Amino acid sequence: MWPFSPSYPEVSVDALHEEYDYIIVGGGTAGCAIANRLSASPNNRVLVVERGPLADTWASRVPLFSSDFASDGSRTIKRTMVPQRELISATGVQGDRVVEAYTGAVLGGTSRINQMLYTRGLPDEYNKWESEAGMKGWGWDVMKDYFLKSEKAEDAVEGVHSQDGVWKNKLHTAFYFRGFFEAVQAAKAIGLPYIPDLNSPTHPPFGCGRLHFTIDEKSQRHSSYHAFLPKDVALARREHLHICTNTIVERLETERTALGELIVTGIALGPREEGKGGRRSVRAKKEVILSAGPFGSPQILMVSGIGPAEHLKELGITVVKDLPAVGSNLQDHFGVSVGFHINMSDSLLSIEKRPWVFFLELIRYLLWGTGLLLVPVLQLAIFTHSKLLDNRGIPSKTEKAFDETLPDIEIMPMAYDSTDSAATGVSIPRTAGTYSFLNVLLSPASRGTVRLSSPDPRAPLVIDPAYLSNPADLRVLRASVKLSLRLRDAMRERGYKMVDATVPKSESDQDLDLWIRRANRTTYHYSSTCRMGRQDDAEWDGGAVVDERLRVYGVGRLRIADSSIFPWVPRTHTQAPSVAVGEKAADMILSDNLV
Repeated sequence: MWPFSPSYPEVSVDALHEEYDYIIVGGGTAGCAIANRLSASPNNRVLVVERGPLADTWASRVPLFSSDFASDGSRTIKRTMVPQRELISATGVQGDRVVEAYTGAVLGGTSRINQMLYTRGLPDEYNKWESEAGMKGWGWDVMKDYFLKSEKAEDAVEGVHSQDGVWKNKLHTAFYFRGFFEAVQAAKAIGLPYIPDLNSPTHPPFGCGRLHFTIDEKSQRHSSYHAFLPKDVALARREHLHICTNTIVERLETERTALGELIVTGIALGPREEGKGGRRSVRAKKEVILSAGPFGSPQILMVSGIGPAEHLKELGITVVKDLPAVGSNLQDHFGVSVGFHINMSDSLLSIEKRPWVFFLELIRYLLWGTGLLLVPVLQLAIFTHSKLLDNRGIPSKTEKAFDETLPDIEIMPMAYDSTDSAATGVSIPRTAGTYSFLNVLLSPASRGTVRLSSPDPRAPLVIDPAYLSNPADLRVLRASVKLSLRLRDAMRERGYKMVDATVPKSESDQDLDLWIRRANRTTYHYSSTCRMGRQDDAEWDGGAVVDERLRVYGVGRLRIADSSIFPWVPRTHTQAPSVAVGEKAADMILSDNLV
């Protein structure tokens, strides 16, 4: 027992050992899980390098105060992406719209700033990783066990949820706003059934249901950091687990063996901000695991000379491995909003407009752990496949068997304005309560890139998600927007007052396409920039970066484990799949390094 309560045992760069068995680059959503599993044995010396701070304050644990739209910036890195050719900006000009990407830059990564959604997706998502991407061992029968391994659900359901893990999730006990209840009734009225548990592997690819959130029994955000690397774990393992924050990996250090094999031998470290610390190198005896996220992982590879050869040569970087897929195949779940005015008391806007409401909600949270500070702005998901919808956006009533096993549309009702108003110029006037449907493209055909602007690892990246670059995405989004308007109609028929505020001029293809190009946003689900797959897969730019064991092609002692390895962006929220990847990666690493 400690005679006092010591602080979190972070280790400075100067105090690091010369060598570790495993070096994990990035203490984010997946990286924390990997670090926990690799350091479970005191025989493994493990180093975690995180570019962000610990930043574990009371406010950072309150769901509302810590979410992406409320973050003070201390836990977030903002990246400005290149102007999008297919989108329209607030000036009304197509081609100059700039979208900003937000990811976590803190121990725990994006799980510290996101909306805390815990969804896994349907079994066929992972079965396709095996059957279509050719990645043996990634099917649902295997992945299910990794989801269950980490999970500590408030309510266990045999075969669906587990209470044996360390990462907590729960359902809100009831809908906080009437608009969610009305949306469920509207969905059922037009043929989309209510699903009691969206994480059940047996539900159909269409319907609606309440969402699980990574919130603990104290009503606090339960991030990957809080689950896998909390203070008690870090203290108990401080002799063999070192956690170094506010530090970046400037490059991977590589060499050729006597047989000509390229291997990673360690990392070169430096301060997050130039001039605010020293530099040094640390060796890896066994492996380096990149878990720096969909932007950080390809960046570290490229500044180290691993990536598209021509791009690296243009920047004067010595190419040690030509790997064209690095930084390619970027995908995101593109969202399009439609918005309405509702009663102020039925909207999260009431906190901003009525100070006494915020005060009462703060008291509710402090005393009982309930209320609007849990961020119940989003509690419900409605999903289907565009092929199931007729020309008006209504699910088909025919008896024909539905042959799609996965959805391509998700509609998220929100008791708030879901537009990116500053960049688009589209926003619901705050003269009454706000309510919106965010139409999310789950299976985008468009793909973008991540490239370097400089060999300097601190320089901004050139990120181009290439939204709507494939016209097939417009067809799906048209169907989704129509469906959201049919939900509105059904809610009105039940007597729920909704006044159109930000909707398309009409439902013609021309007006819908114009709206899709204007009223849109990122959903922060960036993926696939170091994708797992076959190198000879001509369907994807450059094929792939890692094999089925997450080993980088042509580079020994190096793996990648984060959302960048998804063969394509999964048709679900990406937090839980990222942790499952981390769990599986840790098992493979330990298995492959048995002596």
